[in-house]
Amino acid sequence: MNSPTLTRDLESVRQIVLDALQGYRAKVWLFGSQATGRARRYSDIDVAILPLEPLPSLTFSNIREALEESNVIRTVDVVDLSATDESFRQRVEEEGVLWREWRNDA
Repeated sequence: MNSPTLTRDLESVRQIVLDALQGYRAKVWLFGSQATGRARRYSDIDVAILPLEPLPSLTFSNIREALEESNVIRTVDVVDLSATDESFRQRVEEEGVLWREWRNDA
């Protein structure tokens, strides 16, 4: 069961990432211990983004900066899946929680 703080943090992270990607084709997953239910009290939040088109060069930096400036109390790791190996990408797709299928409108 998620604590109220974790639930708030997850929703804040999700909203920050999705807002930054609005208008771009990309898939987004929550992965790692928060997605698999193995998280501990202060486990970080892992987010994977798979761009399906080129993103502006500062997109990932802007997302990380917005997360750092947010009220999220946990560490958030943001991974660009297009820069990872295929086995890692497959693991995220299989074990992660899909937060966003690609769309141009959201």
